[in-house]
Amino acid sequence: MPTNRPGAVGRALLVAATTTALTAGTLATGALGAGVASGAPAVATAAPQADKAAVTVAEATQEEKVNAIRALGIDIDNTWLVLRDRDFVFKIFDNADATRFPLVKDGALQSYRDGDTAATVFIRTGIYDLAQRDRDNWARAKVERDLARKLKQSAASLIAMPVTDQQLDLGYKDFVYKIWQFTRNVQDSKRVNAAALDAFGGSDADQKTFLESGLLAAVRQDQDDAIKAAKDASDAEKARLAARAAKTNAASVVLLPVDDTVLSLSDDNFIRKIIERATPNSEVYNAAWAALRSTVPADWSAFITTGIFDANKRDIDIARQKKAEEDRKAVRELKARAENGRMQPRLVAAAAAALAGDDAAVAAFLKDGQYAVSTQSLQVTTEATGVRGAYAVSAGGDVNIWFGDAGTNGTAKIADATWKVVAGLADPNCFSLESATIAGSFVRQHDLRVRLEANDGTAGFKNDATWCSRAALDGSADVSLESKAQPGRFLRHIDGGLWAANDSKQNPSDSDFQFAQDATWHIADNNPDVTTPIGQRWYNDAAFRQAVGDPKGTEVYDDGVRYRDYTNARVYWSAKTGAHSIAEPILTKYLAEGGHKAFLPVTDTNATPNKPGRYNHFVNGISIYWSAKTGAHLVYGAIRNHWQDMGWENSYLGFPTADEFDIPGGRRSTFEGGHIDFNATTGAVVDVHGN
Repeated sequence: MPTNRPGAVGRALLVAATTTALTAGTLATGALGAGVASGAPAVATAAPQADKAAVTVAEATQEEKVNAIRALGIDIDNTWLVLRDRDFVFKIFDNADATRFPLVKDGALQSYRDGDTAATVFIRTGIYDLAQRDRDNWARAKVERDLARKLKQSAASLIAMPVTDQQLDLGYKDFVYKIWQFTRNVQDSKRVNAAALDAFGGSDADQKTFLESGLLAAVRQDQDDAIKAAKDASDAEKARLAARAAKTNAASVVLLPVDDTVLSLSDDNFIRKIIERATPNSEVYNAAWAALRSTVPADWSAFITTGIFDANKRDIDIARQKKAEEDRKAVRELKARAENGRMQPRLVAAAAAALAGDDAAVAAFLKDGQYAVSTQSLQVTTEATGVRGAYAVSAGGDVNIWFGDAGTNGTAKIADATWKVVAGLADPNCFSLESATIAGSFVRQHDLRVRLEANDGTAGFKNDATWCSRAALDGSADVSLESKAQPGRFLRHIDGGLWAANDSKQNPSDSDFQFAQDATWHIADNNPDVTTPIGQRWYNDAAFRQAVGDPKGTEVYDDGVRYRDYTNARVYWSAKTGAHSIAEPILTKYLAEGGHKAFLPVTDTNATPNKPGRYNHFVNGISIYWSAKTGAHLVYGAIRNHWQDMGWENSYLGFPTADEFDIPGGRRSTFEGGHIDFNATTGAVVDVHGN
């Protein structure tokens, strides 16, 4: 028996181990080289129990209410301070400036509706976040707000419509309605009135376009109609009327009041009036000077008729371009901070996507988009102890690590594994982790144990709930989190729980074994999928991970069997056989034979040791062998055992060339160098050289 050939002994022992494990019914992933340390990993096997008392929110103090009022610049009314939190929040809703603080106003109303806890959380933290967003949005919108007001002022001036500051703050639709109302009873404004009505029935963009160009076009049409209606007027009089109309239109750009004196000015003197009203060094100002310097009267007329409007559009475009550049700079800075902080990869990705888009995409990201990607999850990175792929979870009380439980689903989400990453409660240069499902509760260290507890507003809690990102202790591109309250101690998982720990051995949680790995976290996407046994092997077996490649498609559960496609293989799992890969072209043969409905793998697809080929072993003594010359074929039962004893493909027989088939009195498998026959009567198995 040539079992001493290279590669043969190891494979024989592997099959023996497989057979023993199958007999016992306890074949584990580790038994077949999964690369996971022996012993049960320190991960909760059921959903960690929640301590609801830990996340019960106490009512806000009077000091917190005073600070909340001050955040909006509202005069303090002492009568508010004795109100219950919910009633206090309604006061904020009732008194907040809807123009300056729209998000605060909406947030206050929503928290009032959501109940007592939501109201307290709003007072304690929510109002500050929303107020800052409102202030940022107000500041960023200044350019567009100023341009919109100027546009409305010019439109009102163009048709001599009186306008108030309050009306200038109206939305485009409402302002267009004001124009329609005003021009209903204005002589020679039929075209303007009809155009305003059309714009009013359109979109916001239609109304803006009407104010930017449509109104002027309609005014010019009305002016042309009025001149044509003056049938008795001479050509000279019509030219005078056209010139006065052109000056009236041009004056609206710089809000120059017009009367007969102004409209009777010569073109060059009228341009001087424009220069007096124009913003120095603006496009309108420079274009007016350029026209005035010309000695050709036609150049003056051209500036009044069209040049001033072209220059004004350039001024608007320049202002918007400057604003767009400032917005992009703000996004680049935000992206850089997020990259340096290592805690917000979703924010980094969203910022990159915005920067790759147009100016509107950048503005939308700054206004709302950045806040929609504030949640992440914390994934364990420790591979050596088999817990990589678990996540930090808690619904109140102790924070633990857990793979989750998919049950009989192909995929499922891990509850309470998503955290809102916010500026540190005690240090804005650090971070705090708020539960995405329990508002107002944060990850804090409490006597070194890490727990999820309700923010009580105290300085001590804020300090305990603040974590400062540091370069990963294991040297990777991930992150380690140092406790603000316990400098030198890091967020670390050990024995399934989370601690503020170091490697001093001072406490059981301060073990130096795998400390750097245990205190390094991968910041993953929010709402993570359960890490099934297939995922557990993939995360914790580097060689396996490299062999099968990245996940491709979702995992499937079918009557106790799980399988998932990867770029280089399909991986199957059952409780008895563990997780194993089947790669092409063996996979095609396996599926043709019935796949997991017929039999399951007990090894990965491996390369044959001495000849170019591949194989998988399966339950019940079944194997599939493949070579480029022979293809993939089944070998099993007594014939397989005999071939194994001969040294597999290293024997003179080489690789199988066909599946086992019936012959008179028994069965046969053919090989490159001969065949093996099984006698069904005697049980004898013989190998024969040559075919």
